[in-house]
Amino acid sequence: MPELSTIYDYMRANANLLGARILDEFPALHQVHDALSPRIEGLLRRPFPAQAVAIMGLAKRWQQGRTGMVVAECGTGKTLISLGAIHVHSEGTPFTALAMAPPHLVEKWAREAFLTLPGVRVFLIDDLRNGGDENKYHGVNEVRLRQGRIIREGLNTTLSELRLRRDAATSRKRWLSLCGRPSLFIVGRERAKLSYFWRHAYRIPRSGPYLGCVVNSDTGKPIIVDESRLTVAEFEKVKIAETVEARGDKRCRPFHSPLWQADADRIRRMAPIDFIGRYMPGCSTTRSAMRFTNSPAIPPKEMLSALWPRAPIESLV
Repeated sequence: MPELSTIYDYMRANANLLGARILDEFPALHQVHDALSPRIEGLLRRPFPAQAVAIMGLAKRWQQGRTGMVVAECGTGKTLISLGAIHVHSEGTPFTALAMAPPHLVEKWAREAFLTLPGVRVFLIDDLRNGGDENKYHGVNEVRLRQGRIIREGLNTTLSELRLRRDAATSRKRWLSLCGRPSLFIVGRERAKLSYFWRHAYRIPRSGPYLGCVVNSDTGKPIIVDESRLTVAEFEKVKIAETVEARGDKRCRPFHSPLWQADADRIRRMAPIDFIGRYMPGCSTTRSAMRFTNSPAIPPKEMLSALWPRAPIESLV
């Protein structure tokens, strides 16, 4: 038996045993020879056989849980697999899906959606804010594919407007009356997290026993850190918070007391992904919550995670 000096030598020497162990521990949700969903034939682009297997595995994973993961090298077709899995999982009902991608892939996602999903409407989430530069796009904008280019054309609205039900029974029914077709919302990863500006929030008494000290607005008492009082100079460009366990001389249920707040003097906006998670938790008309990204930082060579029910699941990559 050859000497095993590195992990690579070990894996080469035991490749067959490790492969058999993996297949035994994590049986595929969709085998290579299992029948494909007839809905794959309805895609505008026909996936390769390996991509079709991954699509079926991911769709079956969504039948068991809320999340799934596709891990593959760049160029393998992760975007096509993601879109195809949505199409199969919807079972013919109009769906609404959310895609969160790196900024440079937002328009690529929109173009791929038009080239893959029949009858889809695509919307870009540009921001969630008041005011802004009139020469830039704001809110939620529908896009179309014109001569290979993505242009903003069609419905223009905001996330806060989509949340309202108006004259409909629910906001979901109102959305279906506006868009009774499959729809895909796409947001750049950085814009999705771009939230309001903030500033420190504390008080400095002008009289009394704490004259000149930094005090917590919730308790009216100095902020103690390492048995010493926190001073103004110690507030840097980081958010500081305190866990309060007593009010006055009486103990209370511990609660989180942030020493920062939104800065009303600067741009008023909210992170779109936070708004969707907080105020629109039931907006998706499919049975699974979906979030998609493309990440070149994860380069395994095989599309296996989507096929295994007990593999680490977090999001679709």
